[in-house]
Amino acid sequence: MGQRREQADRCELCDRRKKLTKHHLVPKAVHSKKRYVNRFGKDAMRKRSLMICKECHNGIHDLIPNEKELADRYYTKELLLANEAIRRHIAWVKKQK
Repeated sequence: MGQRREQADRCELCDRRKKLTKHHLVPKAVHSKKRYVNRFGKDAMRKRSLMICKECHNGIHDLIPNEKELADRYYTKELLLANEAIRRHIAWVKKQK
């Protein structure tokens, strides 16, 4: 797997101060697919990301394991937060230490 950028700051989803990882809103697994290159552009796909904690990151991928579904339906923070299961997970994470 590629290099992860980690830092101690606030998660863009739960607002907890934790080590953060970069979540690609258009997953790296689809960056070479013509459909996504045409839709988003290579540079935009690389830059479209959130810095989030491990618990939020794992929750996203547990709840939406399909990379193409993430790319097709959840390519912005707002679209991700429109998912009820994601919102419930983030609410749960906010209660953790």
